[in-house]
Amino acid sequence: MSVVIADDHESYRQGLARAIRRFGTLDLVGEAGDGVQALNVVREASPDLALLDVRMPGLDGLEVARRLRELGGVRVVLLTGSATEELSAAARAAGVAELLSKDLARDDICRRLLAHR
Repeated sequence: MSVVIADDHESYRQGLARAIRRFGTLDLVGEAGDGVQALNVVREASPDLALLDVRMPGLDGLEVARRLRELGGVRVVLLTGSATEELSAAARAAGVAELLSKDLARDDICRRLLAHR
């Protein structure tokens, strides 16, 4: 399954990228550091799934998810450091497949991504 990741914290994004590369069934096809880059990378790479940080400069993860829903064909999983009921409701409304905590181990995040094949 092909994946694009977008997170403005470079060290966190790099750690996720390494974890995704270790999983033989996940194929990292792009990375972005903000919401605008995320949209562009997803449009170019046409991944199966976009893993997006909720809080990013430019466009946040929810807005990117809304725009990707209009394009169709890509599932979105959001990452957050602080999940709330309000955020969960907004994520569902934006068509997000799952909202994951950044507190999860990176390998656990990869396993959760595989559940969205």
